[in-house]
Amino acid sequence: MKRLYIMKKTYFLAIVLMAFLYGCDSFTKEKNNSYTISAAITGVEDSTLVILNLVRDGDLQAFDSAYVKKSLVSFDGSLENPEMIYLRVGNTRKLINLFGENSKISIEVNIDSLDKAKVTGSTVHDDLMAFKAYLKPIDERSAIIDAAYGKASAIGDKAKMNEIIDQYDKLRGEQVVMIKEFVASKPASFISPYIIKNYLSYDMDFPELDSLLTLLDSGVYHSLDYKNLENRVSTLKNVAVGNQAVDFALNDTTGNPIAISSFKGKYLLIDFWASWCGPCRRENPNVVALYNDFSDKGFEIIGVSFDDDGNKWIKAIHQDGLTWPHVSDLKGWGSAAGKLYGINSIPATVLLDRNGVIIAKNLRGDALRKKLEELYAAEGSNS
Repeated sequence: MKRLYIMKKTYFLAIVLMAFLYGCDSFTKEKNNSYTISAAITGVEDSTLVILNLVRDGDLQAFDSAYVKKSLVSFDGSLENPEMIYLRVGNTRKLINLFGENSKISIEVNIDSLDKAKVTGSTVHDDLMAFKAYLKPIDERSAIIDAAYGKASAIGDKAKMNEIIDQYDKLRGEQVVMIKEFVASKPASFISPYIIKNYLSYDMDFPELDSLLTLLDSGVYHSLDYKNLENRVSTLKNVAVGNQAVDFALNDTTGNPIAISSFKGKYLLIDFWASWCGPCRRENPNVVALYNDFSDKGFEIIGVSFDDDGNKWIKAIHQDGLTWPHVSDLKGWGSAAGKLYGINSIPATVLLDRNGVIIAKNLRGDALRKKLEELYAAEGSNS
């Protein structure tokens, strides 16, 4: 009987313990489905409004707000998945950026240095800080190159400027390798799709970007950053080299529509640019020289502008002597043609063969000239 009593007592304690554990687990899960963001902001007046923002459709959208009281402000809520949150304090232009997730998050910051906020309690934000520290040597070298370019530009030393651009391209190559290695080391972190989207996707084409996404664990597939990357991969796949070009028609400077399909029978360069884009304007003399050398051989260009001011667009065309057809919907980065071709940075080019098939992308200067020479040489040998 005594043994039976001990067994029953042990069994009872086990049930109580299990109930306690499951109760704790339920409590933990409930807490993990919500966040608390507590911010200690020194140097700010009471009743200052703090607004939480998320990025939706490319714009900051407010989703919560609270007033500072005795330098403190707090928010409670939930996120479907970890993502970047932006805190605006009063009328300050700078934002506090942190990677939010459903946890207890603390912020310590001074109103005069919002970009130096100390954030604790978010593992994804910790990964972001680790990433920034990892890239710091590259960033420091990039700052030196930027300063050197500014000095060369100020005195109009084009040879030095071109030399510095080559240095930057080499540094960018090193940076890309480092970023890929960091992403590969954190396949299950929500920071990885964020990094790919913001640091790599802009100058990656379909095969490379698609391959990079395969490194990530399925747990991050629901993040907004990953979904945006999936959409970009789909867009880039449609306009990959070897595909028939996606047709579009936009108005020229006189309001008449021009479709790229109307240029079949010629080699066509779709040149995405804008009057406000410094690198585009610096590249224009090279494009003019190419047009002068090859236009009588069946080479045509159509300039697609990311301008939103028609007068500035037309003025730049005349200033730079761009005598080929030009089109634009004057929607800036909202350009319909830009979206069709997944253009996230300019200058950007897409080269079509005589049948309207994409044969190369983002060739400029000597690389574009060499490609055209190869195409015409191949036609000559086949004639």
